[in-house]
Amino acid sequence: MKWVRRPWVWLAVALCIALSSAATLRFAPVFQVDQVEVLGNGQVSADDVIAAAKVSDSTPMVALPIDEIESRVESLDAVAAARVVRDWPDRIEIVIRERRAVGYVESANGIGLVGSDGSIYREQDEAPKGLPQLPAIAEGSAQVGDSYSDAAGEAENAAFAVAASIPNSFRRALVTISATGTRTVRLTFADGVVVKWGSSGSPEEKATVVNALRERQGWGSTFTVVDVTAPEAPALS
Repeated sequence: MKWVRRPWVWLAVALCIALSSAATLRFAPVFQVDQVEVLGNGQVSADDVIAAAKVSDSTPMVALPIDEIESRVESLDAVAAARVVRDWPDRIEIVIRERRAVGYVESANGIGLVGSDGSIYREQDEAPKGLPQLPAIAEGSAQVGDSYSDAAGEAENAAFAVAASIPNSFRRALVTISATGTRTVRLTFADGVVVKWGSSGSPEEKATVVNALRERQGWGSTFTVVDVTAPEAPALS
């Protein structure tokens, strides 16, 4: 068999096999998208993510435009990042990381949620529960797509830095975070207690002190002002 000793014959056979396999992956129904699962969502619904992704059931798994799908999903206001994962033979996962709201600000059209990345990423009609109000910024700047941290001054950014650094359980008890300067941030709790936070430095130490004082008898009655600008020596009044 002379053809066995001819390398080009083997190359042709290998090419045919490769082309056949590629055609199978691209056109066979078993290798087309049949299921789309959304993971990591909380603020945005799975239906909204799937609608934004625009993935057809007949799309070949091998031909998925991964970058385009991720970009479309990331256009949703609450989505900070998206990742598409193929799960052969016919399923894909869209894994998203949502923006985490750390406060809100009065916006051009109502209430703007401020994410931990400094973006104003969503507007709604009513103030959300469990989030503090942040200092207002220049009129007309607070709208979806704008950056709170870019539009705000030094004092407002100090308040934002505190909002982004405190624990969620701590943040949920606050009504406002205000500041007149970078070292005069104040936290007002829902029960009326005011905490003089000072600068945005040492957030963990300050939060530990305040949480301990909240469990102490007299919080909100014997003392209504707490000064933790120097967390190693808190003052009560």
